[in-house]
Amino acid sequence: QVPMSGRVVDWRGAYGWIDAQSLIEHQEISSHQGHIFVHCEDVVPKWKALTVGALVEFHLYYDGRGLGAEACATQKVLRLTIPWALAQARFGEQGERVPEFEMKHQVSIRAYQWVLNHGGPSAVPFVLFEFWGSPRSIIPAVVDVSMTDQKCEAQLLVPESRLWKLDLAALGQRCASLELSRDVVLTDPMRCHSLTMKGTLEECAKALHLLMGQVCD
Repeated sequence: QVPMSGRVVDWRGAYGWIDAQSLIEHQEISSHQGHIFVHCEDVVPKWKALTVGALVEFHLYYDGRGLGAEACATQKVLRLTIPWALAQARFGEQGERVPEFEMKHQVSIRAYQWVLNHGGPSAVPFVLFEFWGSPRSIIPAVVDVSMTDQKCEAQLLVPESRLWKLDLAALGQRCASLELSRDVVLTDPMRCHSLTMKGTLEECAKALHLLMGQVCD
């Protein structure tokens, strides 16, 4: 069964409700305002309380009383910047190809651009992307969007609060071309350093897997 994605819309101590992000074709979906029940016993790890607003991945089940979520895990997030021209080439000028990309890789994407006070575009030459999902989904998605001429070049963002977890030596054993910025490159939505990663598809995939284990809670 392919896991589904959703957002926690209510949590009441030991159980709560999820709003699925994709269409569910089931006769019981109209119950409970279309929300999916989840108990903390079915959360990974067990008994973990979920936060309202959190993005989760889960398997859907039906037990005769309604639809529920099992093997429910909070999604990870990896942030990166993509130059405007490349972002438009990958996702379309208005982002019209984002849903297709999300479906292909089973990730959720959030994109942010900076504007001036009067609403006009700023001079910032890139778009900030957040890729939400499981590591097995995020890694190929990031590699896909970062590939050019059979080479992968990703401009990743590492929150300043996670730098103490970053092991560049271990990452360098997977991908030799790594460069961490000395200074903070972004302060909104959080203070981040940039980590430039260059290599083959396989090298970057291995390094991304390790990176997510280091800095993504």
